[in-house]
Amino acid sequence: MTMNQKISIPLFILAIGYLLATWLLPKYEYILIDADIFPLLLGGMLALFSIILFFSKDEEGAKIYIAKDDLKIIVPVVLLMLLYILLLEPIGFVITTVCFIFICSLLLGYKNHLTNGIVAVLFPVFFYFLFTRYLMIALPSGILPI
Repeated sequence: MTMNQKISIPLFILAIGYLLATWLLPKYEYILIDADIFPLLLGGMLALFSIILFFSKDEEGAKIYIAKDDLKIIVPVVLLMLLYILLLEPIGFVITTVCFIFICSLLLGYKNHLTNGIVAVLFPVFFYFLFTRYLMIALPSGILPI
C-alpha cells in the first residue's frame, strides 16, 4: 500500500463522518440557503479528493518528513483551530474569528499589528452581516447581542 493510499483512507472516513454530521444539522424553515450547504460542499470535496488521492501514483517507499521548525508552527495552529471550533458556538462567530485571525497571524509571523487588528475585526464583522442579513444564513452570535 502506497503512502497516498494510507493517507486517503482516513481522509475518506473523515469525509463520510463529516457528511453524516452535516446531515444532522437542524433545518431552518423559510431560508433559501441553509447552514448545511457549505459543510456539504466541503465534505463532498474531501471525499472526492481522497478518492483521487487513493488512485494517484506516488513514489514507492516515500516517507513523510516534517522539520522540527515546521512543527513549532503547525502544532500551535492546529491547536488554535481546535480551540476555534470549540468556542465558536458559545462565544460566537465574530469574537471567535477576530481572536483566531489575530492570533494565527501572529503565530505565522505577521508583524504589523495595526493592520492585523483591522483585518481581524473587519473581516468577521463584514461576513457576519453578509451571511445573516443578506444571505439569510444563520451564524452563531454567541455573547454579542447582534
